[in-house]
Amino acid sequence: RQQTQDNSNTDKSKEEKEDEGSLLGTELCMEHAQIAMRKASHLDRTNVQAIHMLAAIMAESSSNTSSDEDPTVHRATPEFVAALFDDFADTFDTKLVGALQYKVPRLIGAAAIQASKKHHTNKFQSALDAGCGTGLAGPYLRPIVDGPMVGVDISQKMLDKAAMCTTATGCGREEETKNDDNQSSSRHGDTAPPLYDGLMALDLEIMTLEQTLGTAVVHNEKASLYAGFDLVVAADVLVYFGSLEKVIANFANLSMDGASLIFSCERLTPTTTKEIGWKLLSSGRFAHTKAYVVKVANHVGYDLVDYQEIIPRMEKGVEVQGHLFSFILKKEEESTRKDNVDANAKEEL
Repeated sequence: RQQTQDNSNTDKSKEEKEDEGSLLGTELCMEHAQIAMRKASHLDRTNVQAIHMLAAIMAESSSNTSSDEDPTVHRATPEFVAALFDDFADTFDTKLVGALQYKVPRLIGAAAIQASKKHHTNKFQSALDAGCGTGLAGPYLRPIVDGPMVGVDISQKMLDKAAMCTTATGCGREEETKNDDNQSSSRHGDTAPPLYDGLMALDLEIMTLEQTLGTAVVHNEKASLYAGFDLVVAADVLVYFGSLEKVIANFANLSMDGASLIFSCERLTPTTTKEIGWKLLSSGRFAHTKAYVVKVANHVGYDLVDYQEIIPRMEKGVEVQGHLFSFILKKEEESTRKDNVDANAKEEL
């Protein structure tokens, strides 16, 4: 019996040592990464990627301590996101859709179709693809949008890729082969209209209706004739925002009464956050709790009409935990929504 107890203690000791070793290894990796990012940002003050990733590592380290301080990074800077996706633009579609099994554009499209049937007349009058990237969500949205469809992104190189898409080809769709259907390629390839009616490099928090709908042209007519968007989507975009107050308020300000808002976030459980509802992860992206997202959207006039827990993509062989939200903007005076945007802008200052 004594021998059995001694063996058990020995085994337990080995397990504890392995756990301690694993924890120590993780801490050392984080420390080395922190040192590397500090050096990179010190050597080049314009290295926005190093600066942001240093903040992410620091936030992750802080979350593992007893500190109750609020995070200092409320969003990824436009410069960081632009640099990140400018570098990523040429391989974005192949790596994200192929290697990482990216599903968000298709899920956004399915949610938009459901919203169009339930809350609209099967079609939307206009749509804003916020953070459109290379346009992967566009093919899913175009069939259900009768009027102008506008794409906005902070990365000009991603927008350049989206500009190559037509209603027939591109944006994640396989090109039609000439051998299979020469007539189809001739009919659709060169003559098909652009997928988007306008593509603009803008910051989502401060873009205006004049900059988006006001500059798009549909059938040789200015899209500014429309009062606002009745569909706004953001596919895997709000992961670069911690605080969502300002960006969601701006979505409302750009929208018509009764408009749909559909977007995805990475999912954060309430037990892993310090009551603020969002967290900057070591990946450099932000995750949000359901309660926080709904609270922010409700504050500017949105009602939650559908919610799904999703797996947006894989990362290092592990499923990323996400969620998909569908909201409807309640009928409210435009001036009230503008006041919300102005108030949030003042808070940021």
